[in-house]
Amino acid sequence: MKKMMFGWSGAKLLLWASLLLTSTLAPLSVFAQADPASDVIPAPKEFSLSTADLVYYAYWLLALLVLLVIVYIFNIGAASEKLTGRTVINWTKVNAWLSIIFLVAGSAGVAYELVYHGKLLLPEAASAHGDSIDNMFNWTFGFTFAVFVITEVLLFWFLFKYRHKEGRKAAYYFHNNQLEVIWTVIPAIVLTFLVLRGYSTWHKITQTPEPKAKQIEVFGYQFGWKARYAGDDNKFGESNFNFIDPATNELGLAIKPTVVALRDTLMADTGRLGNDLRNLSSMLKTKADQLAKMSLAADGKAYTDLEREMEDIRNGNKASELRKMIKRKGVQIQRINATLDSKDVFNEAANDDKITTEIHLVKGQPYTFRYRARDVIHSAYMPYFRAQMNVVPGMMTSFTFTPTKTTKQMQDELKNPEFNFYLFCAKICGSAHYNMKIKIVVESEAEYNAWIEKQKRVVDPVQPATPVAPAEAKDTTANPKTATNRNIKPSLAMGF
Repeated sequence: MKKMMFGWSGAKLLLWASLLLTSTLAPLSVFAQADPASDVIPAPKEFSLSTADLVYYAYWLLALLVLLVIVYIFNIGAASEKLTGRTVINWTKVNAWLSIIFLVAGSAGVAYELVYHGKLLLPEAASAHGDSIDNMFNWTFGFTFAVFVITEVLLFWFLFKYRHKEGRKAAYYFHNNQLEVIWTVIPAIVLTFLVLRGYSTWHKITQTPEPKAKQIEVFGYQFGWKARYAGDDNKFGESNFNFIDPATNELGLAIKPTVVALRDTLMADTGRLGNDLRNLSSMLKTKADQLAKMSLAADGKAYTDLEREMEDIRNGNKASELRKMIKRKGVQIQRINATLDSKDVFNEAANDDKITTEIHLVKGQPYTFRYRARDVIHSAYMPYFRAQMNVVPGMMTSFTFTPTKTTKQMQDELKNPEFNFYLFCAKICGSAHYNMKIKIVVESEAEYNAWIEKQKRVVDPVQPATPVAPAEAKDTTANPKTATNRNIKPSLAMGF
């Protein structure tokens, strides 16, 4: 124990100092704030010494070194106490006053956070149900903040007031029914109130029927969103994840020519993969010949990649991968074939649907967003509309709300002409998650109608053939030959 770098006293001091620094200096940290008015958020930078804020890290390193020096000083004092038998440091008083210092500094840190980061809270809601969400949040925050303040003040004050003193013995209570009832019943009542209020608010928002709501489909994928509007028939066409083709049919709509083309492509891919599986041995020989003509020093990565490919063939990984791909594409082909003759699926309702890269809404009009996902779980988050819903592959989720402010109104209120509403992804879904969003424009009905009219249909309508204008009749009475021919029977005139 004597060889330990830090004594127990030093460790306690280090703990107190760390908590104190964290509570007071953490608000000074630099946080990257995404600009919601920007269409593209800059990619986060990887750490490197060239881009690091060395002054910032040097500041924390210096603080740590100061703490270590203080710890060593107190350890020297503790060693002196053992050698001389005299009290050098009264740790009871040190801990007591540190608790008061920490309480004051921590309270200052909390106040700073409320003032500094409180301004980052969302402004007034821009949806009909937003006020009820904000009200519920304020009640929850009010209760929890009051409990936080009371418990923290009592905790550190008790540490100070009831510190050890010579000649004073602490009272010991094995059990107290009255206290047990108080700190059980009061939290139970408060939590019951908050839970019931939250349930009532959520039920009202999600379960209240809105017969006049228009539907918009929002499709999430790594790393973007697409919106689909129903066409003139006011009916969405059918969709199926088996119909998805990233090149020609991102949303997997039931458009027969496109789905048939996808099936044919899958069949061709399956044949090619089967051929590769049968010719793995010759493929290995070909790669070995290629490798013999290369050198690690000259070709570097290409050489190591080719070596890895050859090893995958030798150990069977390549064959296993090819079989899985063949099976997966084969299952997709079977599912497509099972639906191709279904008139309920391929009913041409999707032909006039419109797919857009922006969402346009009419102020005061209720909307139901129908969410679908192509790959992984996403989360559709619209902060100003106080709306959020998970977007799950293989199932459809929905959220209904009514926008109450146009984009122009919000720009005027915030005095920011660059402001726009956005739908963000609030679920970490991959490397480009930070930039996954789609702009929402809230406008008047006339502006919306003008915009939707310009959007292209999924399938262009077949234009009717232009009728050929009849040749102008010529007066042939002046030509005796022509006049004679007019008396010939039609069958003879046609050469029959």
